[in-house]
Parts: sequence; structure tokens; C-alpha cells
Amino acid sequence: MVEVKVKQEWTKQPVSSYIFGNFIESGFGRQVNGMWSEMLYNRAFRDVPAYKAPTWEWLGLDEEHYNSEAPFWHSGYEENDWQLIGTPVKSYTCGTHTYKGTTSLLLENTDGRSCGLKQKGLHLEKEKVYQFRIFAGIRADLGEAGINGFGESIHGYKKENLIIRIGEQETCFSLTAVPRLYEWDFKAKETQIADIIITFDFSGTLILAFASLMPGDNLKGWRIDVVEKLKQVSPSIVRFPGGCFVSFFNWENSIGNRDRRESQPSFYWGGLEENDVGLDEFLSLSKLVGFTPQICFNMMTSEPFKARQLVEYLNSPENVGMGRLRMLNGVREPYGVKFFEMDNEPGRKWTACQYAQECVAFAREMRLADPSIELMMAAYSYEPELLPEMLDIAGKDIQYVIYREGNPEFVHNILRLIRDYNTKNNTCLKLVNTEWLSSCRSIEPYEDIEIPQDFRWNAEITNNYKDILSTYQIGWNYALNGAHRLLDYISYGGEFALANFNNMCNTWGQNIIESTKDSCYLSCMGIVFSMFAETFEPCYAAETNTEDDRIFALYVKTVSDKIQLYLINHSVNNLEVQLPEGSWYLKKGLKGTGRMEHETYDKSCVKILKSEPVNTLMTVPGLSFLCLVHAE
Repeated sequence: MVEVKVKQEWTKQPVSSYIFGNFIESGFGRQVNGMWSEMLYNRAFRDVPAYKAPTWEWLGLDEEHYNSEAPFWHSGYEENDWQLIGTPVKSYTCGTHTYKGTTSLLLENTDGRSCGLKQKGLHLEKEKVYQFRIFAGIRADLGEAGINGFGESIHGYKKENLIIRIGEQETCFSLTAVPRLYEWDFKAKETQIADIIITFDFSGTLILAFASLMPGDNLKGWRIDVVEKLKQVSPSIVRFPGGCFVSFFNWENSIGNRDRRESQPSFYWGGLEENDVGLDEFLSLSKLVGFTPQICFNMMTSEPFKARQLVEYLNSPENVGMGRLRMLNGVREPYGVKFFEMDNEPGRKWTACQYAQECVAFAREMRLADPSIELMMAAYSYEPELLPEMLDIAGKDIQYVIYREGNPEFVHNILRLIRDYNTKNNTCLKLVNTEWLSSCRSIEPYEDIEIPQDFRWNAEITNNYKDILSTYQIGWNYALNGAHRLLDYISYGGEFALANFNNMCNTWGQNIIESTKDSCYLSCMGIVFSMFAETFEPCYAAETNTEDDRIFALYVKTVSDKIQLYLINHSVNNLEVQLPEGSWYLKKGLKGTGRMEHETYDKSCVKILKSEPVNTLMTVPGLSFLCLVHAE
């Protein structure tokens, strides 16, 4: 029997729901693309940069093994680029007639035979309406001034046909030498995985700036099923747009008309960021779902004045500075963004003191736009022994200190350092973790004994599906460890202010939702988050111990004076647990069917346990996560 022992000395400050935050990183892991309604890959017809070494190392796979055999795989990871039809000569041009960014694709038909482009893997649903758009034209008699900057623009009047076929549907656009937008709405006749085929048979050159295919029921560009699932998970605060991506991110390129934005290479990870989801789209999602936005901003390849302009764009009135630009982009009222994170992994560029000095320069400039913003300093890039020196430099200009370690011994040491600084300087800095992952450790062997009981990421490509991070992250054991870590965060009290789980969507199992091309469902971690969304209230925590690593417990008191007991059974076996005195009932419980079992669209590995009274001697099911409430 396992006894739950409680020392009823409560934390001094209640912990808030901000510990249930999340993270969306642009340009990485098919996150934004899985949530956004755009169905075409590479809709601006660019040459897509190859994935870089960090991506393959993170996966533990090479390109050959990144396929449907991988345990995390579903259609949301497909990247079906454009394929040439026939033998057109492909090139790119730049100039005023490109519209999306400064580059357009040119396809020259030299033999008068049908040619063009094709893309596979479009998931259509019967009777659903889709909106197709394409910005196109023909070169014809157009003078060189509009293309490469020389000569005079001479617009020809000749028209040529462009044929668009999507599944069983077909339409024809009559193009001229003045490129423009063409639109076509259609209703799918069948549920199918279709191809899009763009063809022309005239001799000459086709100009393609961009194309787009979106379901008509999207919510301001976001997939309706994604929004519904995110509401179920209910992330409290969400970090955007990076991660490593942010250190090359020019925020002003992510605003305004999406069809005019240049696609962006993902400089760190490789691949192409479509750039359809920028600041305004992210903040639109925050309103649709109901989370607080947290903006991680570029310091390493930017400057304080640009960060000040960012704050102006987000928070200033419509007649002040960049606030007017926001208004012209269609958003009159300020967003009122409160939380700003000061770049990502700054140790890649600066020493601890150099970074702290940069934080001061950026903070003071940004507060000229809005004195009320709260700033997070990324101390995790440096040894904890350097924190006091960093705080001596920047402590008066920030509100939060970031570390990415959630282990209780480490966290209590950092909290002590922050507490000492606060006492000496009359400040109230708090600790946050803006990018955390669960432990991959299992206290007992997995069902498949060839899978190691623990995993340490070493930036190695093994091509062994049983020994890569995603194998662990999709499983129920990983989610139980995630629930354990979230309870650790609760146990620290309000001195620990915020946490962002890494990540929101897809990302090879490391997520709260899985988004395929035709479905969206909660991951195992998503189910854990959804349970906390139903059971958690801001609360005080008491020191709780079981002296048995199979059972983890946390005793809390909510701000409304409810007593709750969270229990996790990490073992596959049912265990007898002696609860603290009093009458209890099960508010909600989750039980997994296996350590490495994971969610799919049509099959769940998690059983929801019924709410019922329980005795003080309780049989806790194996692989379960429970929330008990003390009955008054």
C-alpha cells in the first residue's frame, strides 16, 4: 500500500492557469500549416530550401526514413511540391508585376504542346465548398520595364487560356498580358484525395505569382476543426513565432495582405515558411480560442527601435505611429499584448552579461511605446551561477526570468536566487519556462522491450524508429510524465508564473493536437491538458509525498477553498493508495491502455473514468491520472 502524506503548509502565492501555456513555432514541424486552412503546398511556386541538419538530428532520421513508416506519421506531414507537366522552361523573374513578394514563376512553352504544373494530395470532402484563387498572366507583348526594370511597359491585348482541374472539377481562365487575380468557387462532388493540374497549350510564357485553395468554412483563415479542438484543450497563453525561427524574423514582413507577403526560408530548420500566418492572424486565433498572446521577438538580427515599432503596431492607438499601420491593415483597436519574450537561445550570439545589457537597451526602447508591457529574459542559455550578475544588470527592466528545466531541485535553487534579488531590490521577478518537454522515462519496461526505458536526445541520426524522440512523445507514458511536470509547476506556487509546452500542432508527436489533411484530434498530451482545463483552478499547493515513485500526488487548495488531490499511477499495475483523511470523490480520471499506445483519429488509447465517491483506501488504476475533490 502507498500512503499519501501531506504537510499542510501552503505556498504563499497561488499559481495561475498560465502554467498551461503552449507554443507555436513558425517554419518548423508542419505546425502552422496544419492549423491553417490553405491546402496548397508552396502556393507561391518557390524553390523550397532543403531541410537542414538540425531538423534531421531532431527527428533522428534521414530523409529516406522520414515517411509513413515513422510512428508519428499522418497526412499532415506530407509535403507534395509542384511537379512539371510536359517540358516547359522554368525560370523566375522579379519586378512590379510579381504581386506576392518580388518574384514570380515563369513557365515558357516552346513547342505549343500542353504543359504546366501538378500537385498531389488534396483532401476534398463531398459537398464542401472550396475557394480557389490564382494570380496569373502571360508575358506576351509586355515590355521589359514591368519585368526586369528596363524599357517601356507595352500592354498587349491578346488573351490565352489557362485550364485548372481539381479532382473532377475544371474551369478555364482567359489570361492577358496584365497579370491579375482569378477566382473560382466550387463544391466537391466526392470525398477523395485529388490532384490539382494547371495547364496551358499556347506558345509563350505563363506568369504565376501565387495560387490558393481553402475550404469555404474557414474561420478567418484557420481550420474550423482545429479551432474546436484548441477550445477543448484551452491553452491559457501561447508563445509565437519562435523558437529558433524568431532570431531571423522581421515582424513587418508578416503583416498586411497575405497575398503580397514574400515566402520566407526557415533559416535554422530549412524548408519554406509560407508566411500566411503573421502577427494579425496569430492574434485573431487568440481571440477565436481565448488564449493570451505571448510574442517572442527578434533581438539577434534586429535592433531596439524595430522592437519599439512592434509594440506600437500591437498596442498603440490607431493614430499613433505603427498603430496607424495596424488600422490600415484592418484592425482598429489595439491588441494590448502584455507578454514579450526577449529572443530565443541568446547564448548563440552573446555572453550572459552582453545579453543582459541588450535586454536593458531593448526594454527601455520598447517601453517608450507602452510602459505596461512585461518582459521575459532568457537566462537558460547560461549557467545558473551567472544569474545574479545578469539580474544586477537587467533585473530592474524585466519581470520574468526564463529557465527550461522543470526538475524540482533545479527550480527551487533558481527560485531562491530570484527571491534573494527581489528582497534586496524591492522587485517581484518571477520564474517562467517558455519551452518545456516531458521526460521520456518509464519506471517499468515498455510493451516492446526493445524500446529503452529512457531517452536522451543526442543530436544523432539513428534511423531506428524504436529509439527516436517521436516514438516516446506520441505515447501515453509521455503524457503521464507531462501531467507529472505540470503538477510540479503547481507545487512551486505563484513564484512560478508561466509555462509553454512545446508544441501545439503536429511536430512529430510533440504536441497537443494532431492535424491531418482531413481531421484533427487531441494527442495524449492534449487529453491531459483538456483534463486540467476541466479540473484546475488557481490554487495553493502543500508539500505532498508518497515515498514511492510509482505514485505521484499533489494536494492543493483552490482560491475558492476547495481541496483537491491529484494522483498519477506511473505503473501498469493497480495500486492500493491510502488517501488523506476525509471524504473524497473522483472528479475526473484518465486511464491509458498501454505505455506506448497513442491516439489516432478513429481510435483512442485513453479511457475516461466515471466520477464517483471513493474511500480513503483507494485502488488507483494502472497508468492513470486522477483528480479527487474533498467532499465537504
